[in-house]
Amino acid sequence: MDPLTTSLCINLTATGIASGAGVTKSKVREIFRREKYSDDLEHVATVFAKELKDAIKAEDVRRETDVLTGVTNNWEAIVKEVTGLSVDDVSAQRDRERDQIGHLFADEEDAAAQIAEAIATVQGFNLENTPQLREELITAVGNAYTEAVAAFEKRIADTDLGDVFQQELQLDILEQLGELQQRLTRLVDDVSLLLTQAARNEGFRQLSPAYFDGAPVDPETAWRTSFTLAEVEAGIPASRVGRESETAEEELLATLRNGTDRIILGRAGAGKSTLCKQIAIEWYRNDCGPVLYRVSDPSAAPFESRDALRETIDRTDGHTLVVVEDAVRSSSNAILKLVAEYERDDSATFLLDARKSELEANESAQRLDSSTAQRHLTIARQDIDAYHLRAITETDIQRVVAAFEDATGKTVARSAANLYERVRSEVPEEFGDFLILTFHLPIGNVAADAADNRGGLESHVRARYATLENPGSDEALRDLSGFDPDLLADVGVMVNLLNASGIGIYPELVHTLGYEHGHSIEAHDEIAAIRATLEDWFLYPTGDSEQVRSTHPLWSTLYLRVLAQNHAERRARVSNQRRERSEPRTGKCLEALFALFDEADHREALDREFRSSSVLAAIDDDAQAKANEYVRLIFELFERWPVLAPLAGTTDTARYDLPDTCPETTYQWVVDTRGHAYLGRGECQKARTEFEERLDEARESDDRQGEANSLNGLGRVARHLGEYEEARQYHHQSLDICRNIGNRQGEAMSLGHLGSIAVKLGESEDSWDYFQQSLEIFRDIGDRQGEAKSLEGLGLVAKHLREYEKARQYHHQSLDIFRDLGDRQGEAGSLTNLGAVARHLEEYEKARQYHHQSLDIFRDLGDRQGEANSLDNLGAVARHLEEYEEARRYHHQSLDICRDTGDRQGEANSLDNLGAVARHLEEYEEARRYHHQSLDICRDTGDRQGEAWNLNNLGVVVEELGQYKDARAYFQRSLELFRELRDPAAERVKSRLEQLPEGE
Repeated sequence: MDPLTTSLCINLTATGIASGAGVTKSKVREIFRREKYSDDLEHVATVFAKELKDAIKAEDVRRETDVLTGVTNNWEAIVKEVTGLSVDDVSAQRDRERDQIGHLFADEEDAAAQIAEAIATVQGFNLENTPQLREELITAVGNAYTEAVAAFEKRIADTDLGDVFQQELQLDILEQLGELQQRLTRLVDDVSLLLTQAARNEGFRQLSPAYFDGAPVDPETAWRTSFTLAEVEAGIPASRVGRESETAEEELLATLRNGTDRIILGRAGAGKSTLCKQIAIEWYRNDCGPVLYRVSDPSAAPFESRDALRETIDRTDGHTLVVVEDAVRSSSNAILKLVAEYERDDSATFLLDARKSELEANESAQRLDSSTAQRHLTIARQDIDAYHLRAITETDIQRVVAAFEDATGKTVARSAANLYERVRSEVPEEFGDFLILTFHLPIGNVAADAADNRGGLESHVRARYATLENPGSDEALRDLSGFDPDLLADVGVMVNLLNASGIGIYPELVHTLGYEHGHSIEAHDEIAAIRATLEDWFLYPTGDSEQVRSTHPLWSTLYLRVLAQNHAERRARVSNQRRERSEPRTGKCLEALFALFDEADHREALDREFRSSSVLAAIDDDAQAKANEYVRLIFELFERWPVLAPLAGTTDTARYDLPDTCPETTYQWVVDTRGHAYLGRGECQKARTEFEERLDEARESDDRQGEANSLNGLGRVARHLGEYEEARQYHHQSLDICRNIGNRQGEAMSLGHLGSIAVKLGESEDSWDYFQQSLEIFRDIGDRQGEAKSLEGLGLVAKHLREYEKARQYHHQSLDIFRDLGDRQGEAGSLTNLGAVARHLEEYEKARQYHHQSLDIFRDLGDRQGEANSLDNLGAVARHLEEYEEARRYHHQSLDICRDTGDRQGEANSLDNLGAVARHLEEYEEARRYHHQSLDICRDTGDRQGEAWNLNNLGVVVEELGQYKDARAYFQRSLELFRELRDPAAERVKSRLEQLPEGE
């Protein structure tokens, strides 16, 4: 038998034996490739080829089709289709690859489907249009696979292979071969349920006995990483409390069975995907119908083949449930178009999940484009019923503790009440409380790790960061001082960057760090040793030889956050041009990673370390596509988490070069994305430099949409800095472009921005006109969320005009739409605005009720920034009622949250409000201290309007102390700033200044 077929059969056999055995396929394959077993495996290949030919003939006779007569036996062509290996490439490297194919299958089901599809492609069959033919081929491959395994079992009976497997892998190979044959029998029985290969390649799987057979389950690691479908099927995670029912599963299953599509919204780490899996398993167990599931996996190809999935749905019997995780991301949002197509078809129901922040993105953070992604978001927001995950409850924690103890046999020492208080006090912005809880569970066998669990997520991350950055220090959890300290820290950054971005922790990508060391053997050996040290600490081996299972991506995001914060602090202490550069370790990692796409020598050096790597082969096959994919995943991470912006730097300060293979559009997108990341972080000058850079590029290339986006970004920067006239000019230019290119959504958003500026400048008539135009467009294009935001704007104008009843009507209309859309974030915002109107009408109890309702929603959603804002508003109500101690308590709570979440503008507002309370209590020195702290923050962030108000408030404090000269200086500077900003508050300050008594 030729080496190509033998190599394929080695991989087939390795896949089957390793499945569910707790060993990697590559280790099994390495034993098989030893020369002493080559005759046995060549015999297996001969049996497989013969049995496949006979099985195809048998299937043809059984089904009476005569379609498969004369099917090809051209294994070279078939393997090319399976692996992407070119039969025309005659290089020595490709000769070796053909003799030792690196392609490993996910499992035996995947192997049967891939080989069947490859045979059909070589033969010229169209399996999507002929599902019966597809089933014949898969059945034939499955039968041949079974016979080949049986032949292999006989051949090795008198060899030492069983002893080798027992000694090296602690595995009973005969037992594994027996289980594999049983799974193959079930696979053939389930063949009519299998998805098309196109759908499988893009991440979809169908739940079936064959799917769960041999799937690995790790009852302890799962709590720290994320639960797989197999772990959910094994009953490891707890059922979460529903909004109105005993469990969230019950609530969602009831509506899904009635044909209502749902989207689960919550923070990252809130348990969205676990709930999706639990619902899918219940649907599968109760025989409600087929389940097609797409796990969030960046290593899978983007979902684009709607036709392939549609064909599968239409071919299945019964009520199909389609589940897609992270459904609004670019890699999967094509599912939203399919949801719209099946809106009136009760044969399929869709369950999706998404991060709340990604679906309910603030309007100002959106690009002014009318792209496919924006249209998909509109479907998700308006056409699918949202299910917002509620914050964790004490009952949830009781259930989790019971489930954890049952699955692991370990005991959780703390009470549910104690854990609840700890989790609620620890939750950082945008992190789910269920993830936080897992870091209070006794996971890990190392004593230092177990003790470390008492501190929670933040301390868990910081302790490991400190150990890798300072391995010889007293605080280090483990003694890692034997490693090169720079390389150790670089590996820590690289693995967490790969994990947080979603690229995946592939060993060959970690070893790109050998680039700086000339790919010396010593460097690669040390990187491998560091990787081994990190395993079972925050990396976990899997059955996939090419990827490592890690802690939750949010753990890695926190690790990178510590890195970014430390760099920002160092940069603040030493202000010079060199320190303005982006964070150096991240720069080194990005430079090494991006060089993969441009430098063949770099790839070849890694290929010598990782022979037959599918990751490197994919880059070889299409370097531009993979470069574009990696770059976008990394910079989407930086935009999603603005705190990480110092890792990215700017065009002028970045320590890395983007790959030359990237298309120009990717370069432009990165510049724009860095601008949004820095704006989200509040570093307006850095954001401005990126938007200006992007604007120049857009104008040079006549990219009108890019020009509009850049102008919009510059307008947002100017507004944030209180430069309203400049902001107005930018948004007007953006408006003109959107009108010229026919982008009506961008036009409406630009009008909204102009309306907000006009409100700030007291130009009520203009602001009214802008919001009215915006409202008409949003209604015309059917954008109900945009409609609600425009109504909010009109309500703010009416409030500014002191037309409070009219303002109340607009905010009530906005509230109704948000509630109709299931947009709880918008609902809370409308309640906040209604509370502000009630406060102006001196309806303080009503105002208190509105703000309490918004507070409850923000807390339920886990929105810490919204929670802080509501607490500040409740403090303002208490202040008006002269309940000063209660007001102080609310403002202090708000301040604590703002400091926890890094919301510097919110921190400044809370300090300003605390100063107002202290002034009312005649605690003037305390008031002065609070206003000075607020002033410092406003100056640091460039908030000129906040600076002007704090100067005014300091003037009021010293005036009441009789220090009229100081008061005059404060009022004068405040007046100058308000006039520069064209803020109507200038008249109030002027009046105060004129009434100030003469004297010192």
